[in-house]
Amino acid sequence: MADELKPFSIYDDDEEKKPAPIPKIEPQESSLNLEIEDSPGSQDESQQRAWMDQMGGGGPRMGQIPTGKDPGPKSATREASPFLHGETTEDVAERSKELIRKRRDEGKIHDRRKTASIFDKPIEPDRPMVKAKAKWHPLAHSWRSFWFLFPALAAFGLFYLYPTIKGFQVSLTHFSPLGESVPVGWANYRRAFSDDLFWQTVVNATALTFISIVLGFWPPIFLAIILNELKRGKAVLRVLFLVPFVIPAVPAANLWKWMYDDGYGVFNAVLSRAPGTVPVGWLTDPRWAMISITLMFVWKNTGWFMIIYYAFLQSLPEERYEAAELDGAGIWKKIRHITLPHLAPAMGMLLILQVLSAFQVFTEVYVMTNGGPMQSTEVIGTYIYKTAFGQMDLGYAAAMGMLMFAALFTFSAVRLVQTKKTEA
Repeated sequence: MADELKPFSIYDDDEEKKPAPIPKIEPQESSLNLEIEDSPGSQDESQQRAWMDQMGGGGPRMGQIPTGKDPGPKSATREASPFLHGETTEDVAERSKELIRKRRDEGKIHDRRKTASIFDKPIEPDRPMVKAKAKWHPLAHSWRSFWFLFPALAAFGLFYLYPTIKGFQVSLTHFSPLGESVPVGWANYRRAFSDDLFWQTVVNATALTFISIVLGFWPPIFLAIILNELKRGKAVLRVLFLVPFVIPAVPAANLWKWMYDDGYGVFNAVLSRAPGTVPVGWLTDPRWAMISITLMFVWKNTGWFMIIYYAFLQSLPEERYEAAELDGAGIWKKIRHITLPHLAPAMGMLLILQVLSAFQVFTEVYVMTNGGPMQSTEVIGTYIYKTAFGQMDLGYAAAMGMLMFAALFTFSAVRLVQTKKTEA
């Protein structure tokens, strides 16, 4: 009874399992008094003899006891099928080893054991488990994202944050690059608030920003919608629209300056063909100078904004348009109720970028008009540049730059808060 109730052990799988004995079935007498004949008949013996002759030799017939002697010649078919006859007394494992040994001698089995080499790497011992770092530790798992961002944060601090802090320090002094700087406190800021030319530059920059938004806000959106509906030529049009943005600002400004020229410019040449028209001073007339610069600014940035809107349209499901068609919606209703709401996040972000880039415009104005005529196109960027490097008044120039930075930072923060509230 103790042998039958063997306790469970985790080492049971490692023990050699012995095959269970086949139960011996004792013959039982049939209640029907039927006689069962299981001895081979003459038909069975003739069939076995035919099989053995076909395999190349005779084995023991049915009903005969096999002996250790081979009663007949062996063939390849018979050797490959030892289970069809019972003359062998060798163990199956011995026959398998002999067959593997034979095939290895014939070259059909190759020994794949790896030989030692000087290039083998040493076997390293198992490393002990190390306790995890605390959350405050700089090498902890929670700090990995910070170390991935560290190169970008270092570049931002070196090229943006440090100059901003240094500029604020300079704005509080009468800065002299060759001599000793004299601290003046908030005098430079009070001077800026009482400077009429500074306020004129603020008005000019605001006007340029407003005109650029009016003229350049909707064209990129409709160009992106048209480009998204085209079936062919999308790649070519994307490149053509993006070329103005890729062109550097100085060559682009010079190109438009030549086209705006009063004598040989393209625009006046086209106007001269119309009867009753006179040449227009695009850059020499105070009434047209700011509008001319704004047109060039819009032309240069339209392709960039269009590509961003086009990328947003790629994520718009087509099922919305199909559902609108089933409801009987036309083109303008699809644009108003499906396309424009989908582009609302991009419109809010690009509006901020457009205001920031237009309010800080410098290269276009400096190359095309240099603030003229009669300071009608003087913006904050050109005025700061002339004050800093023309008059060498770096403290006052830094103060005006900090005021512009404060205004743009406030506008961006307010717009971002409004955008998040709208999305929520």
